[in-house]
Amino acid sequence: MKKSIQILILTLIFSTSIYAQSTERFIRIIGNAKKEIKASKAKVYFTISELKTTKYSKNKEDISYEDAYNEVVSKFANIGILEDNLKIAFKKRNNYNKSNSKNFYIESDFNNLEKITNISVEGFRITDTKYLYGKTDKNLETELSLKAIQDAKRKAKAICNDIDMKVGKILNIEVKEGDFSSRTKENKESNTIKTYRVTITFKLID
Repeated sequence: MKKSIQILILTLIFSTSIYAQSTERFIRIIGNAKKEIKASKAKVYFTISELKTTKYSKNKEDISYEDAYNEVVSKFANIGILEDNLKIAFKKRNNYNKSNSKNFYIESDFNNLEKITNISVEGFRITDTKYLYGKTDKNLETELSLKAIQDAKRKAKAICNDIDMKVGKILNIEVKEGDFSSRTKENKESNTIKTYRVTITFKLID
């Protein structure tokens, strides 16, 4: 009998809890925040190749890979870039005319980027330029999350004013978007947008 009464009390409590939750009024709002981040460096990919004369080529003599490489190194030295800064990008098989060719990349600040792209050497060709983003400021995630919450509150207040209600306490916060990895990343653009998005559930008050 005692056990049956305990079960009945628990059932009533559980039922009341369900009823209270089903009648509680709330609103879910998405809050957004964003900030533009600029790249810290550029990564320039290029190829150095030997050139063999053909009836269509402008050069009258063959240019060996070694001569092309040494000329490129000399041009880099003129703008303050040492040979040690040249890194092998990946191995490339000899092409159909058996010419010797290697792929490199170099990391540079923006001051030298234009100078690098203006280098003119037979056998030297820039193949790609990407931009590097260093570690994200550890305070940026906190900054954007607070802005996203304020954005959600602003929207919630605007809606509540229109329906003659008030915004109550926050019942739940769910992060929908936010990438703040500390890894250095490459991008085709010199700036990128960091975004932060949250879904916030507010209690509604008459």
